[in-house]
Amino acid sequence: MKNLIIVLSILLPFFLAYLIKTKDLNLIFVSVIILMFCILVVSYLAKNNQNNQFSLKSFLFKKKPKD
Repeated sequence: MKNLIIVLSILLPFFLAYLIKTKDLNLIFVSVIILMFCILVVSYLAKNNQNNQFSLKSFLFKKKPKD
């Protein structure tokens, strides 16, 4: 899942640029695609926040690490 998110992060801007140029998409459709990607990333980070270096919980709530 981590590799999928990394690949999508790299390819999503090019994919959106291609769709906007060739299909002449509305701003609403582009916003929905970006929102769906953000939900995918947030759900991945929320699911793997126990032993993950980049956890959503530590990003939102900046705490000092426990010694």
